[in-house]
Amino acid sequence: MIPYINILSAFFTAFIITHIVIPAIIRISVNKNLVAQPNERTSHTSLVPNLGGMGIFIGFILSFTLFSNFESFPSLQYFLFAMILIFFLGIKDDITALSASTKFLGLLVAVGILVILGDVRISSFYGILGIYDIGYWPSVLLTILVFMTIINAINLIDGINGLCAILTIISSIAFSFWFILEGSEVSIQLTTLAAAIIGSLLAFLRFNVTPAKIFMGDTGSLMLGYILAFMAVMFIEVNATYQGVFKLRYSPVVAIGFLAIPLADMLKVFLIRIFRGQSPFSPDKRHVHHLLVDLGLTHMQATALLSLASILLIWISIVLQRYNGRLTTFVILSVGFFVVCIPNIINRIKGIRNKKNEN
Repeated sequence: MIPYINILSAFFTAFIITHIVIPAIIRISVNKNLVAQPNERTSHTSLVPNLGGMGIFIGFILSFTLFSNFESFPSLQYFLFAMILIFFLGIKDDITALSASTKFLGLLVAVGILVILGDVRISSFYGILGIYDIGYWPSVLLTILVFMTIINAINLIDGINGLCAILTIISSIAFSFWFILEGSEVSIQLTTLAAAIIGSLLAFLRFNVTPAKIFMGDTGSLMLGYILAFMAVMFIEVNATYQGVFKLRYSPVVAIGFLAIPLADMLKVFLIRIFRGQSPFSPDKRHVHHLLVDLGLTHMQATALLSLASILLIWISIVLQRYNGRLTTFVILSVGFFVVCIPNIINRIKGIRNKKNEN
């Protein structure tokens, strides 16, 4: 039986705690001048506190530890330990700006603890590319790669008001809906986790919608990427052993669909930078959300558009996965790339028209 009261309690507790602590964090940040400086990655022009991730973390971790059952899912201990490491890594980066290599190594250590000590791994590829069961060390390396990719994608999509939080809420709802249908004890704990982070983020959004009073910073975006990666890996693994009516034929493909917008945007930007002879990690404003704002959309309009696109891709992944894994992957990536390239296409058309008018 699904403990709905426990899950709802996790949601409301996280919401209330985060809603209480965020104003205090804003006041302290302003007094101590702990604010985000405008740079080549950001779209804001004023000084805004950037430690909102601390409020999200406090609300989430207090609620989740209170309402979760660690005995039924021992890996959660390693999940929380690694998340605490990522939290302090993000805090350090938001206050003093860590180098990319230091941040990468810190994330690698945290993820490695969860994957190796917590034994949280992707062990099956579901026949995609002809691969089924995966050996231990290839499984470890693949899972670490998945974590690092998703964490980076979520970190990069955090560029305008509300976007990262709302996309995380949408993905968390999608994952938790299937976890509830699956109904095992592990899935119940994962649903509780999703409820806690959704509650924290909804409270945070109260202060992050335009005009934003606070940003989540790397503290928030790195943590959200880590949580989504954990849910994605467990979504794939739980489905591998589940034999009920709600079993998904190609859960890795569905997981990609649940996170398609951040993943497609990251891949697009990386490819553009590489083709221009730049490092894929060099900062710029070529992300889809920056380009949408440059076209005249407000932060919240751009966030709404990308959120609707995310919901569409989630629906496509669920509907098509029962037919063919390769087809579903192709459709998801194609639609995802089309969405994140829309601003580029519009700018190209405008450029052609301007040249014609000049001639």
